[in-house]
Amino acid sequence: MIPTSFDEANSVLGPPKGVDLDKCEVLSVWRGFDTDKKSIVLSCWKLTKVELEEFNRTGRIWLWIWGQTMPPASLSVTSPFTQPKPDETT
Repeated sequence: MIPTSFDEANSVLGPPKGVDLDKCEVLSVWRGFDTDKKSIVLSCWKLTKVELEEFNRTGRIWLWIWGQTMPPASLSVTSPFTQPKPDETT
């Protein structure tokens, strides 16, 4: 997947210390709060053509987290910055 910038982004994350840009790209993010006032960081990703074909074949996306546990995370295909029209919620 390819990290993509988006209009609502308000910050950019660089690679962690000791990791070169050729191994870890910068990531545009939006930092803010959800409707429950919990701090969140959002990023946007685009599937490559090969990944899209594989997703269409399997219907699966795998989430990798480096570390020893799984922090709260969410994946979505809809923008959190747009509200669905009433007829799109059913």
